[in-house]
Amino acid sequence: MSRLNFIVESLLKDIIEAQHAANCHAASLARQYGKRGRACGFPLPSAQIGSLEFNLKYAVTGTSGMEEKQVADTEQWSLFRQELEERAPAFAIRSIVMAVVHSSLPDDEARSDFSSLLAREEQWKKNFCSYLRKKISAVVSAHEGALLKTETGLDRGLLLELLAGVAEKEFMDNPDLEDLFRGTRGDDLRQECRTNLREGLSSFLAALAEKYVFTRQESNVVVDVEVEADKLKKMPEEAVQTLRLNISPASFYSVPAEQNDVSGLSAQQ
Repeated sequence: MSRLNFIVESLLKDIIEAQHAANCHAASLARQYGKRGRACGFPLPSAQIGSLEFNLKYAVTGTSGMEEKQVADTEQWSLFRQELEERAPAFAIRSIVMAVVHSSLPDDEARSDFSSLLAREEQWKKNFCSYLRKKISAVVSAHEGALLKTETGLDRGLLLELLAGVAEKEFMDNPDLEDLFRGTRGDDLRQECRTNLREGLSSFLAALAEKYVFTRQESNVVVDVEVEADKLKKMPEEAVQTLRLNISPASFYSVPAEQNDVSGLSAQQ
């Protein structure tokens, strides 16, 4: 016997695969329609699937008991993300700052300048927190499927590396701080910052994740259906139902567009 959700799922996958194949074929022709191609001057041909309507005939033949499975709790995940994106930027910056200020390495002019900057430029820190918040939101969105698994819940290890990567790239590598990690002691200081950042984020994520339950148990009755035309003809007319589907394929970007860049921060000081 078949299950209705599997049938609809297969249908939707087939439509997506058909559109993907058409897109790939159009892309493969792009060079021929370029400046030096044989079809130069002609528009690149492509096709987009529009609205599709299906009438799926089926009949319920019985049930196969209950199905229990773990599913992601999207409401808990949404609340977790809100708190993460609100608190993580300041926490990451503080971890790096503390590593610089309390480093065991001999003090130098760059570290003194950095400490002075932190003491007098409160707006500079606020701008950076706001900037990192957008970057963290973008990277979490891009890796959401890998971060939240229905079987195991949150992948804290992956999230830690993603957050640390954003903080290193966008904060530690910012042009305003480049003198800090130059010279003979620069590499050692950078390593101290990286270590302190990861240790701090690890503790932060462990405490934050304890507040949320990312998966829940879901129970459903398994309903068996028949969709083969020959078998449906042999059934009473009143037993045959019609599922009307109106499908309009949608397009979306795999990675959200990032609207801010590092250069915008210097201008805000």
